[in-house]
Amino acid sequence: MSSFKGHLQAILASLSFGTAPLFAKKGLLTGLHPLNGVAISILMGLLVNVAFFLISREWKELAKAKRQGLLFALAAGGCNTIAVVTYFWAMSLGKVALVVPITCIYPLFTLFGAALVLRRTESIDRWTVIGTFLIVGGILLTV
Repeated sequence: MSSFKGHLQAILASLSFGTAPLFAKKGLLTGLHPLNGVAISILMGLLVNVAFFLISREWKELAKAKRQGLLFALAAGGCNTIAVVTYFWAMSLGKVALVVPITCIYPLFTLFGAALVLRRTESIDRWTVIGTFLIVGGILLTV
């Protein structure tokens, strides 16, 4: 994949991540319980993902996947589920304009995790560290 296509995908992801909280908060403001919001959100994500999965024909490659890769994907799914549940709870208790920036300090955890877990495959240079701390510092200024 070209660098341009990767950056475009990242921008589209950012657009989706940026608009999802608005819909989530609107739903919670109607009295929707956070766990119901999570269930609906994850179900919608599952349906969209299954559609992408079938259209892309990647399901043919699933049988070839290594067991370890599947276990790591399951672990990522567990982490994402915990993130979505706690995110909806935070949204139900706080202002969207404050909750979203606080949840966006995750690059700090990713940086430390990558240094510990992915040190053989990921090189972390000083610019990555500086950039991560600038991102987190900027986020902290908003709260």
